[in-house]
Amino acid sequence: MSSTGKDDQVRKIFVGGLDYDTVEATLEQYFGQWGPVSECTIKRFPDGKSRGFGFVTFGSLAAMENCFENQPHTIDGKGVDLRKAADSGPNSGSERSKVYDPEARELKKLFVGSLDYTTTEEELNEYFSKYGDVISVAISKYPDSGKSRGFAFVTFQSGASVDEVQQTRPHVMKGRKLETKRATPKHLVGKPESQVSTTKIFIGPPEVRAKGHSGLSEEITDEDLTEYFGQFGNLVKVQQMRWEDSGKKRGYGYIDFDDEDSVDKIVLLGVHIVKGVRLEAKKGLNKDQLKTKTGGGMNTGNRMGRMGSVGPVVNNMGGNMGGNMGGNMGGNMGGSMGGSMHNNMKAPGFGSFMPNRGESNMGNMMGQM
Repeated sequence: MSSTGKDDQVRKIFVGGLDYDTVEATLEQYFGQWGPVSECTIKRFPDGKSRGFGFVTFGSLAAMENCFENQPHTIDGKGVDLRKAADSGPNSGSERSKVYDPEARELKKLFVGSLDYTTTEEELNEYFSKYGDVISVAISKYPDSGKSRGFAFVTFQSGASVDEVQQTRPHVMKGRKLETKRATPKHLVGKPESQVSTTKIFIGPPEVRAKGHSGLSEEITDEDLTEYFGQFGNLVKVQQMRWEDSGKKRGYGYIDFDDEDSVDKIVLLGVHIVKGVRLEAKKGLNKDQLKTKTGGGMNTGNRMGRMGSVGPVVNNMGGNMGGNMGGNMGGNMGGSMGGSMHNNMKAPGFGSFMPNRGESNMGNMMGQM
């Protein structure tokens, strides 16, 4: 990069949380009150719609610093989040530079379950293409027979297409109601929340701490949380937990939405930045949900126990395999191995993504192993 390019980067700021109707001229006029602006850019989708963030380059460092000293900023009625672009590079080493990107790779992949076994990839491509450009369609199949396992993954060119698919649920193909969910990344596979649907999120300090503030601070209001997380869906309730004796915040809280898809999307992104503070989002599971998932070995054990039925075909092992495997594996492995397999599902061989779906489908997946 030339010295001129580096200088521009130093004077460049990221502007997030923009109203989707805000245009470049508005940005230039607003930020121009702190000094000359040399460039304004709003990032857009291929169809021209705003992605809700942009970049502004000032004519001088003094103008940029003056702008930062006069926070907070409101443009077209929305509070915006400012970051120095020089702190957002790949070598910055700070998660404070992370911002919500609606086009993140994780948000472009969709799990589609409850498929009719005769459904083809061409038919899926044709159906979901009405929501946007489809990059790939992959129906999961049995390796021995090549027959469909009843679910598939669809990857779109834009994350907005997945949003539209989820906003227009339910979907029906060949008389069957499809189950559509955001595909779960490998790093979430095996965790209890990856298999539970809920409309509540837990927010608090990230498990892996980095430099900077983390957790709900006294400066973060319910309105701040509503404004930020409102871009993912409709909020029903915001609750920041406090100590009973002092009334001070405990650093974590809960947010309720009216749709579980909003929660799935937030959790996929992991760490969020609100007023310069890092917050990690997880599904807010109650005790019953946690107990159900950690005790999922029963269904797994039943599926594994049925493997004993192959015993009679191989070397006259029907008695031992069919009996002991069906009994012991179904019982013992249903309890101990069912739990341990649930925890070890992050091991290689489970693929890059696993569907974020309910208990019944989880049992089907384990049985098809």
